[in-house]
Amino acid sequence: MTWWKVTLKSQQSITLGTGATRAFHTPSLGYIPGSALRGALARAWLVECGEGDPRFQETFDGTLRFGPLLAENSDIASQSVARRKYWTGDDRYVDLAFQDGQDLEGAEQLKGDVMWAPGGGMRSIVRTALDEVTKTAKEGSLFSREAHRKCRTFTGHIVGDEHLVEPLRQFTRISIGGQKSVHGRCEVTIDKVAAPVVEDPARVVLRTLSPSILTDDAGRPMLDIADAFWSFDVQEAWGNRLTADGVSGWHAASNTPKPSEAAIAPGAVVVLRNVDPRALGELLNRGIGTRRAEGFGWLEVVTEPWSPPVADDERSVVGKEPAEARWRQAEGWALRDRRSLANWLVELDSSADLSQIQGQRAWLNLTAEQQDVVEKVLQETPEPNRKAIASTLRRN
Repeated sequence: MTWWKVTLKSQQSITLGTGATRAFHTPSLGYIPGSALRGALARAWLVECGEGDPRFQETFDGTLRFGPLLAENSDIASQSVARRKYWTGDDRYVDLAFQDGQDLEGAEQLKGDVMWAPGGGMRSIVRTALDEVTKTAKEGSLFSREAHRKCRTFTGHIVGDEHLVEPLRQFTRISIGGQKSVHGRCEVTIDKVAAPVVEDPARVVLRTLSPSILTDDAGRPMLDIADAFWSFDVQEAWGNRLTADGVSGWHAASNTPKPSEAAIAPGAVVVLRNVDPRALGELLNRGIGTRRAEGFGWLEVVTEPWSPPVADDERSVVGKEPAEARWRQAEGWALRDRRSLANWLVELDSSADLSQIQGQRAWLNLTAEQQDVVEKVLQETPEPNRKAIASTLRRN
């Protein structure tokens, strides 16, 4: 098997529905799943080459695996990481796959969500239906959709034989995700790269970058990530959280919905001991679980403790104050979430006990990444700036 790096740059916003629409708001996946990449390339093939090419089925229904694509300045939160909620030191995040788990009272495990560097994140696109008579906004028909910003770079991998991947390199422009008439236009390049290697086979840490659909011999779902590594010596494992996001979808060729199955959330981590490098290489090539050609069960080797992503322009800056960038990250949130943060900024000062808001419905509706941003904004924003920032969040 040969490894290929996929680099995708969006020319338009990209929206990838999760199937979990809430009222008028449609959320989007924080990454591009392998199934979306596979479908976009298949569509480009049919437009360019037409139907009837015998290589089509071999390429898209064979051994070729299309992995997930992560945006720049984002990362999957490892489920082996514990976050100290009220910790003010530098070691707020403790990766239990690499570090001692002492003094973690009150800490919470991360859940495999996509986390963004300050200033990153997604944005909400708000639209309304028009009244057929008055040609004005129709009452009760306001909708919002979460989307990735345009001009954003995504990277991932394809694994497969060269004779299958080489024809795909001719497609340099594809449309990906939903609402392709106005969203999803991208430039894509596919380049051959070296396969991942393991430096110390005595102890190997692996992490999933996509949902994993595990089944036993009878086809029943398995909900323990360690069961996927039955032929290896598993020292520890984290990742029994289930997810429905990104598991289903729409099959354009047959115009039918894809099945929705029980899947373990991304970010699951396992620690293996005394690994045979050849067996590990085969494992990375094939992944774990079912529907692997669509990017499910994608594995990567982890060599250092997980930490939150940092923007490129902040990596070389020591001691940079990130408070302003953090509240700007909230500008891409849904209006409801922005208003909640704005209200808390006005109601609370930087020394307030945040436990008083953590039982509110507005707090519980936030993702773990958003909760982390809210905590830091409330604790670090100077008093003179709080009302101005709140006003901006409410109207943007």
